[in-house]
Amino acid sequence: MGIKRFGDYDKTKGYGTFQALPKGGYVMRIQGATVHENSNGQYVKIAADIAEGEYQGYYTRDYEGQQTEDKKWHCNYLLSVPNDDGSEQDGWTKRRFKTFTEALEESNPGYHFDWDESKFKGLIIGGLFNEREYEKRDGSIGRATNFAQVCSVDAVRAGRFKLPEDKLLGRSGGGNSGGDSDDGFMNIPDGVADELPFD
Repeated sequence: MGIKRFGDYDKTKGYGTFQALPKGGYVMRIQGATVHENSNGQYVKIAADIAEGEYQGYYTRDYEGQQTEDKKWHCNYLLSVPNDDGSEQDGWTKRRFKTFTEALEESNPGYHFDWDESKFKGLIIGGLFNEREYEKRDGSIGRATNFAQVCSVDAVRAGRFKLPEDKLLGRSGGGNSGGDSDDGFMNIPDGVADELPFD
């Protein structure tokens, strides 16, 4: 009888060997940035990929290897824009925002932050990745590598950084509250930050 051949067999890619990204420090290249708003105020969604080393192009390969029509870009850094309301939370947000802009300037000689997020594309920055737990659709717990903090590329290249703590479900600050976590990563509900809006 034989196996029935399906139509797009020649174009279909196999799963191959998936290599999970280890947590650590990486030199990242920004693919693009867009400003959004939610109930907490403005935030900048920054899509990035690894620019150097063994894992260079990791997220591009991940994106290109997805077989579904609704492909997802899996490396976004979400940066809160301070509300300038004088609150303690706003003070933390201002420090995280300034940490980002200083890391951009230190990592890209000649670049000066001028409040135009469209100029982020093509710039490099240091990215610190921890692991975070998340609840899967079937109720089980999964773990993913998470772009949690930024620093200068020199700090990454020299190994002068401390990785942020992993974000575990049920631990203080590790839930899906929708606000900023203590590591500077804005926890926005899944699905908001997954699409790739850049060329």
